[in-house]
Amino acid sequence: MATNVSREKLLFYAIAGGLGGLGAWAAAEPFMGIRSPWARDLILGAIVGLFIASFLASIEALSVGQWRQVARGVKWGAIIGIFGGAVALVLAEAAFDVLGGLNGRILGWGVGGLLVGLGVGSATRSNARRRNGAIGGMVGGALGGLCYQALTVTFPQAFGRAIAIVILGALIGFFIGLVSELLKRGWLMVVRSQSRNAREGREYPLTKPVTVVGRAEESDIGLFGDPTVLARHAIFRNEGRTFFVSPTSGAQVFVNRQPVHGRYALKSGDRVEVGGTLFLFRERTQAPQS
Repeated sequence: MATNVSREKLLFYAIAGGLGGLGAWAAAEPFMGIRSPWARDLILGAIVGLFIASFLASIEALSVGQWRQVARGVKWGAIIGIFGGAVALVLAEAAFDVLGGLNGRILGWGVGGLLVGLGVGSATRSNARRRNGAIGGMVGGALGGLCYQALTVTFPQAFGRAIAIVILGALIGFFIGLVSELLKRGWLMVVRSQSRNAREGREYPLTKPVTVVGRAEESDIGLFGDPTVLARHAIFRNEGRTFFVSPTSGAQVFVNRQPVHGRYALKSGDRVEVGGTLFLFRERTQAPQS
């Protein structure tokens, strides 16, 4: 796997998706006695989409206590996830007689995963993350649909469904994370930090045109618990081929130990200090070989 791909992040997303799948199974199982296959699939799909998308859209913010972003992730995950999951299983049911159960599941959950991924990306208001979520969700959903059909016809109904939905969620999460890692172009890696949430080695992709770093909860990169960081301390801009950093009014930012005045064009390998946090800026097109 490519050197710049964070295996920790892939595992993180896979576990989040799997936990979402587990919650979905527990919430949906009481409805599985409904006789109408259309109504049953509609409810199951909506619940699966709701849980998986909500978990994936909010898990990063939840891990660092950014509660407003958690709420936004749950909201967008729920709205688009419910629709995507419902479409997935209704489409699979409609395609069952034409394409067969296996192909129907692959098609249905491929479309459902795409919509779930859009919900995950929409929570961050980043077009790049919407794209990454849609691509990764579609691939993970299609593979998950294959596993879903195989497991539900192999094992007893409730048990097979539980395993299948957990694997479906894990695959959607894994591939959303993988596509995000493969397509990231610029990112910050924490070298050291006095913030309680920015632990050493954590990476923050710079996918939005403007990324705000600060102590405020709504910051894109939150540095909490560090009194030397302002609410809005530094701004990173992604302007095509070049990334820039600039301090906000009253703040100090250092690049390679030199204070920044105005905008500074970053190069891969630059060391950026924001309060008590030292970041290493990396760019895929120029990242040094390790």
